[in-house]
Amino acid sequence: MPLINYVALRELVEELDALAGDTAPDASARRRREDALYTVCVYTGVRDPRRALTRARRLLAARPSDTVPTGAAPAAAAAPGAAVPAAVLPVAAAGSGGGRPAVAPVPVGAA
Repeated sequence: MPLINYVALRELVEELDALAGDTAPDASARRRREDALYTVCVYTGVRDPRRALTRARRLLAARPSDTVPTGAAPAAAAAPGAAVPAAVLPVAAAGSGGGRPAVAPVPVGAA
């Protein structure tokens, strides 16, 4: 089962909702929407953006508001220098050229 930062996922869905209301998005807004949809696809493990967004909404509906998995701390709440589980931190893909966000891989058996 993937580790998901539900706070970050909720923020992405809210951002996508806000961007959807923009009737004449500029290039920057379109790019941000593409990046947010890509990240939602990565978080949910679903390739199709519409299906990924639907899956994200279902995951969020099944959880109490702004919670994180047991034992995981959101990056903002972690003490300076404290270890934060890599699975919940978005990272920039090295050499991606497009600056698309990615999610750090989780070693098998890590928890």
